[in-house]
Amino acid sequence: MNYVGNIIKKYRCMLKMSRKTLSENICSEKYVYLIEKGERTPSAYMVGMLGDRMGVDLFDYYQYLDCINPIAVREYIKRFNMYSRKSDFVALKKETDTAVNLPDFHRKPWIYEIEINRLSYMIFIQHKYYEAMRNLNDVISNIELKYSMDIRVAKIYILLSICCMLTGSLPNAKKAVSSAYKIVCNKNKIDKYEQIIITVRISSISMHYLSGEFDDVIREGSELFHYQHEINSYERICYTYFYLSFANYKKGSYDEAIEWFKKGIYSVLIDNRPMDVYYMSTQDVFDAMMNDRRINRGVIREFREKYNIG
Repeated sequence: MNYVGNIIKKYRCMLKMSRKTLSENICSEKYVYLIEKGERTPSAYMVGMLGDRMGVDLFDYYQYLDCINPIAVREYIKRFNMYSRKSDFVALKKETDTAVNLPDFHRKPWIYEIEINRLSYMIFIQHKYYEAMRNLNDVISNIELKYSMDIRVAKIYILLSICCMLTGSLPNAKKAVSSAYKIVCNKNKIDKYEQIIITVRISSISMHYLSGEFDDVIREGSELFHYQHEINSYERICYTYFYLSFANYKKGSYDEAIEWFKKGIYSVLIDNRPMDVYYMSTQDVFDAMMNDRRINRGVIREFREKYNIG
């Protein structure tokens, strides 16, 4: 097993930094040497100071200390998350194909990262929904009890819920979303889980919309909007805007629907979200709202040109 001193040594050597430079005004050079050997355990304050000196968050490495190569695993996970946030599943697959050369990604729980990425590509790029569902159910059936509440398992359930929604199996989608929600429901205040919490809630809103449960869409959409505002995160907020607009439109609240729709259009003009726009544009009221004269025609024209929507 790795220890924090090993991480410190690897980073220090990568930076070509001497122990003297690292330890200056923090501790003795010898103490850094003993930390790196694993013979001393630094205080949390000292870990923070040493990390700041090297420009790295050493605390983030504690979750990777069981890895053979914690630095490489962390870097891959960061890139996985970046490509997932951008819905760039082609780049994600390329990164995954390289990551499997690391032995760590053949062991649990890290192997789940590989499964998630490969199945995401199968769903969003290859559109092999039924094959992906079979594979996802196989993965779920083989998850050991100690990993059952792992955040990666929530991602697996969300992928399953998406497949179920895309194939019209809404009862199974509801079960999958519920299973994912049980894993994340008490993690709202943990920063590193913000992305998956947003994803789970978007999936829940999608499921309610497809089920015709428009009051639930508005309730959960409003909660998600306030949650994202509270944590100052606008990741994939276009889904929140568009689903709130669609649900209000279905309920006859046309003015409110148009205001949310405008926000959705502006958000994807600022950001580049081709895959998200594709899925939103398949919803039944999308065209009607695009043609509503209360929305600036120049903005709609710019949107159509950017995303090649006729």
